[in-house]
Amino acid sequence: MSSKKILRAVSVVSLGTVIARVFGLAREITTANFFGTISIYDAFLLAFMIPNFFRGLIAEGALNTAFIPVFTEYTLDEKRKEEGKDIFNICLTLSLIITSLIFIIVLGVSFVSTKIVSETSRWYYVWILLRFTFPYLIFISLAALNTGVLNAYKSFFIPSLSPVVLDLFWIAALFLILPFIPAVPERQIFVLCIGVLLGGLGQFLFTLIPVVRRGYKIHFNFNFSHPAVKKMGSLLAPMVIGVAVTPINLLVDNTLANTLYEGAVSGLWYSTRIFQLPLGVFAISISTAVLPWFSENISSQDHQSFVKNLIFATRMLVFLLLPFTFGMVILRTELVTFLFARGMFTAKSVALVSSPLAFYSLGLLGYGGASVWGRAFYACKDTVTPVKVGVFSIFMNFIMDIIFMQFMGHNGIALSTSIVGITNFILLVILFNRKHLYINLKKEAGFFLKIFFASSIMGYILYIYKNYAGFLLSLPYLVLSCIIISVLIYILTTGILIKVRRLKE
Repeated sequence: MSSKKILRAVSVVSLGTVIARVFGLAREITTANFFGTISIYDAFLLAFMIPNFFRGLIAEGALNTAFIPVFTEYTLDEKRKEEGKDIFNICLTLSLIITSLIFIIVLGVSFVSTKIVSETSRWYYVWILLRFTFPYLIFISLAALNTGVLNAYKSFFIPSLSPVVLDLFWIAALFLILPFIPAVPERQIFVLCIGVLLGGLGQFLFTLIPVVRRGYKIHFNFNFSHPAVKKMGSLLAPMVIGVAVTPINLLVDNTLANTLYEGAVSGLWYSTRIFQLPLGVFAISISTAVLPWFSENISSQDHQSFVKNLIFATRMLVFLLLPFTFGMVILRTELVTFLFARGMFTAKSVALVSSPLAFYSLGLLGYGGASVWGRAFYACKDTVTPVKVGVFSIFMNFIMDIIFMQFMGHNGIALSTSIVGITNFILLVILFNRKHLYINLKKEAGFFLKIFFASSIMGYILYIYKNYAGFLLSLPYLVLSCIIISVLIYILTTGILIKVRRLKE
């Protein structure tokens, strides 16, 4: 029964995420046309990634991961439901205070840095633009808290759809404001800052409306001594490191890429937009949807259901992500050309994006799996183990970045990212089996091998078809036909190798 509920929740989240990712892709296509992979866009991306680093660290990461399990306990208890509203306002107050203080500190560092760094430095405009992009953190952190409340109530569609608001404001700024700005990239780039700020505010208001409709009245609450806050605080400290893995690695990756050559940062950025499409639609949707069920199973000590739900979520990941890995590696150049190759996005830009896309794709299942199994640890109130794995991953990523980029440039950074993701996933699975609940991995290995074989067959046929059809079809028809053929072959092959109902076993 829970498997059906999870599948329904995943479908809802996925629908919202698909819509959000389509708009996000439209945003990147539009931006690529105006800015391509030029140096000033590299600077903007870093200035945008820094507030997103803190967002992943304290908002959507640690705060929400600690907030949802504790908040869920109150929502499940009829006697304490109203108290849950107080907890929300306490966390809202804390979030506003913390993010505002961080903004003040970053603002000071920015002004000092621009006095020290030369105007010709690749970091000069990063610090300038950071002054205008960083307030986004305040808005998006409040939006993330709203999302946590809605997810605790198993309301997933609105939160998954909220990124569309940012995309709409971003695109609107490009079309409505950019034409009135002199054709100087260093001045035009500030239009994107306007889009980011308005988009962040819009996301907060968009997610706030359904929260208010559930009877929540927004106000400051400084009762930081509340037992629930203390409980979250005990989880929060180690979680900060645990959930920081991806944001830290992303920031390290792009900081190092900024030391290479023009277009390295934007090349990684565009390729991750494609890479994160299946990751967001499937992996993040699944991990988001299962967390409330994981928390409920552990709270009620229903370990059998917990294991069943974890296996079900993992099988869905394998079934959905492995074929994407093969498909994106084989079609990397065609996808990038089809999506971005217009305006300022040149043939050089295509090469800068398509190569790292292949290496990123190798880690698709790793990052998806780590996302789900990380949620399993947090539901079990085990924050120490993911922290240990996370710290190891951070150091591993940094060392491999330094080594690989010497020989492979920004492609080496993408390869390092994938290796870290796979390693992280494997370690989490092994440690969960040792420290918590045993899962028959041999049985799951058989399922994995069947899906891998089916994906391999799909990939081989796709490769042959692409090479022959490429001479006969224009690019849009080639890409479309490749996608259709891949889906049909994969469904046919998996239908032969396994029964669909096995996913629910």
